[in-house]
Order: sequence, then structure tokens, then C-alpha cells
Amino acid sequence: MRFLSLLFASLLLAACATHPGKVDHVRFASDARSVLATTQAGTVRGVQGAGVRAFLGVPFARPPVGDLRWRAPQPVQAWTGVRDATRPGSDCTQAIGRKAILGGGGGLGVGGEDCLYLNIYMPAGDAAELRPVMVYIPGGAFTVGSGVNYDPSKLAADQDRVVVTLNYRLGALGWLAHPKFQAESEGFGGNFGLMDQQAALQWVNRNIAAFGGDPANVTLFAESAGAWTACYLMASPKSEGLYQRVIMQSGGCLEPSSLVSAEEAARTGPKFAENLGCGGLDQIDCLKALPAWRLARAPSLRAGINGPGSWGPVHTDATVPENPALAIHEGRFTRVPVIVGTNLDEGRLFANEVKDMDRYQKETIWMYGDVGPRVLDRYPVGPEGPAYAIAANFTDQRFACPSQALRRQLSRYVPVWGYEFADRGAPFVLPDWLVGLDLGAYHASELAYVFGTSWVFTDVKRFTPRQKALSDRMQRLWAGFGQGDFGPEWPRVEGAGPVRVFTAQGDRLDRDFFGRHHCDFWDGTPFGAVQ
Repeated sequence: MRFLSLLFASLLLAACATHPGKVDHVRFASDARSVLATTQAGTVRGVQGAGVRAFLGVPFARPPVGDLRWRAPQPVQAWTGVRDATRPGSDCTQAIGRKAILGGGGGLGVGGEDCLYLNIYMPAGDAAELRPVMVYIPGGAFTVGSGVNYDPSKLAADQDRVVVTLNYRLGALGWLAHPKFQAESEGFGGNFGLMDQQAALQWVNRNIAAFGGDPANVTLFAESAGAWTACYLMASPKSEGLYQRVIMQSGGCLEPSSLVSAEEAARTGPKFAENLGCGGLDQIDCLKALPAWRLARAPSLRAGINGPGSWGPVHTDATVPENPALAIHEGRFTRVPVIVGTNLDEGRLFANEVKDMDRYQKETIWMYGDVGPRVLDRYPVGPEGPAYAIAANFTDQRFACPSQALRRQLSRYVPVWGYEFADRGAPFVLPDWLVGLDLGAYHASELAYVFGTSWVFTDVKRFTPRQKALSDRMQRLWAGFGQGDFGPEWPRVEGAGPVRVFTAQGDRLDRDFFGRHHCDFWDGTPFGAVQ
């Protein structure tokens, strides 16, 4: 979305500088002590304190540096002795800036290439039986973010789970495609970040029992860009057996502009290299010699999660052999139970620069082209103002309707549950008067409820008693998904519904999600979900 605000950019900068997942309250607890676990590559030393055990910065693949840049992740090299796992590893290289977050280049480079680490959290002490495992893939438009931007220690301790967060390569380092990558047996490329995620899941499958987790009882949960990739992972035959259920939060991969083939993405690779001074026949060698920060700051020329000029996974390659929309329609995906959900006001986080009718009309035409006038008619500006109108059409087209279509398609083959997070009183770190509009149930607002801990957007100390109860309810449902006592009051999706609407006042079931979000309108345009 072209009008991503400076506010959003500054908050994502804070997300990369602030790492609640390093769990200082555990590391520096009065009862903190060292604990050991032995992986296939060697022994790691974590920390236990304040009722939580944590292992941070555990490598799941070799550093993708030098000749391993733009290669599939390689197995971790074994080590001798005990490796420290009390501090997180580096964030993956990323550029923070207003344009950079969308893939438009520039920004401040942070992080490093040696970044393929995961973090493991569990209750203190040993359990009589292996615990269920939850693996979280973070979002960030495929350009920013890391596993330690979130603190899952409360979720782990309160729900008796082993929770894993992970990093994956971002921007050009994770998603660049180029015809000459074929010479290194990687196909056209474009899916290095996705391969990182798959490598992390494979590591969990082989090693999580050493941390008290059950490798045969894994829930994959993910938000935003992470949920987009979770959908691609489901369409990858290599994912078979790596998880037993999936929760996708605000990431409907059937949105048409984000579905890009590897070959299509690779057509822009040579020009991307030329823009960085790498012409001639040795473009790949030249690109590999550049510092990572230069690549992170280079604008994308391919299409991705935000359409042209962004980054994201690709299909029709060795990892995802066909378009996920086709794979899901035909039933060729990892057939596991799924929860698919969105937030009521996803688009409000991105809309605060649209302050007048002229801007609303221009942005709408820019996004939807010839369909723009119809969108303006369908989403007239009300008394709240144009920011709310454009946020509503962006929510429906980009999130709500693709997720509704995904539920409908998946439910033909596997058990599916749907939700809408609708707490319009969700706390935000900055006041409404500074943001410029009431953010309502904004994009990513549910994360503080799912984890029960603060992160860059939300301070959970501002939860009301009812919001705290909602958070506890969502934590139990997320952790209980696929277990014996999961949500008997939450019926499965059959066709168009229902979805469970989460509010602080109490949850309800809604069968009119398709109509409320104008999905009939979007299905009649080129911007409707691919089904």
C-alpha cells in the first residue's frame, strides 16, 4: 500500500531494536540457573528462571554467507563443548525505512547475514510426557522482523507448551530470483526465505524432543507475511509430516497480486543486478561480493506481497511446484486441520496519510486502476472521513475476502475453523490523536492477545479485565487447537461460515462474513481471491 505511514515505519524500526523475546525477566530472574539440552549438532546451554526455561539463538542451519548466499540452507555444522544459548542470535539483514518496508529500497540497514537461529521457550522443569509444540513464523512484509520481536514465554508457561520462534532471510537476500541461479541447482530462486522456514521445521522435527517437545504434535502458527508463507508451505510436498495443524493470522495467500511464479520473478533479476553495478556475464558473483546492507537497501523490481515492487515467496519451483491457489483447489497440499482468520480493521494501520477526498480518490485509482471508480462507489466516505473508507476497502480486498475464500477451499478437504478478531478497543502504544484515526482492531493487534505479552505495538498492561480474559481465551484456543478439548463451542467452517468473532464483550458466531466484507463485489473484479 503506497501510503504506508511514517508512524508504521518508526514502529517497525522499534520492532527491530526491541526484542522482548530475549526474555530478560527469565535470564536475570533471582532464581535463574543454567540448563542443558543436546541437539544432533551438539549441546546448548540455556537458562531457567521465573517459571520459564529458554534456549535462545540456537542455529538451525549454517550461516548463509559467502558462497552460501542465495543457496538452500545447509545443515548445521557440529560443535564440541557447550554452546551458549542464553542470548538471541542476530536478526536477518533488513532495511528500516518508509519505502524500504514495502520493498521500495533505501532505509537504515540493520541485522546480519549470519541469522538462521531459532528460540525455544517452555515451562520450567521437566514434564512426565513430551509437550505439544507451537512454531511461530513472524511477519513483516518479507523485509523486516525476527523471532525475538515477540515474547512467547507466557504462552508456553501458562499453556504447558514448547514454543519456538524463528528467523528467515528477508528482502533481496531471501526472495531475489534470477535466471543464473539455475547454474547452482537452485532453480530461479525467489524462495530462500521459505526454504529457511522449512529447514527450521525440519530441525524441530529432528531435535525438539531434546527440549521436551513432541515432534509428532506440532502446531504451525503465523501472522501476516508469516501466514502467507505458511500457506505456501502447505502447498510444498517437502512440508509433509513437519506439522500437524496450521493457524494463519491475517495472511490470505489467494490474494491475486501476491501470487508470482519463480520464472516471472526471475525476469527482473538481471535488471536488479545492473542497478547495483553488476552487469556483464558474472552478475551472481558480483552480487555475492556486495555487502549485505546494499542488497537490503536495493528496491525490488519483482512483484510480491504488495504487488509490483515488493518481496515474497514464489511458486512453480522445486519447493512449491505449483500455484498454491491451484494446489489448494485440487487438494494437493499438506492435509492438516487449519484455522484461518483476520482482524476487523486490518487496513487502518496503513491509512493515516489519507486525510482528504482528493487523496482517497487518487490512492484508490492507483491501487485498483479501471476498477477504482467502482470501488469508490462501493466504499463511500462517511462521517468518519476518507482514511476509514480506504482502510475498509483495503481490509476487504487484501485480507478478509482472500481468507474467506481460503477457508472455503480448504474446508473441502480438511477441518477448518475461521475467526475475526474484532476488539476495537485493542491498545496501541501511541494515542489516537497522534496516529490520526481510531485504529480499532488493526493489523497485528491480535498478537498481544495470542502471546499475552507486550510487543512493539501493544502494552498489555493497558488491557482491561475483559481484554485480559479475551487474551486468556485466545491463548487457550491457540494452544489447544488439535488437542482433545479444543473449543467445542467453536464450530467448523462449512462453505461460507461460520466464523468466530472475538471481542472483549464476549465472542459470537457470524455467518455473514462474506456479505459484510463485500466479497461478492471483489469476486467480480480482477482483484478478487484466486479460487
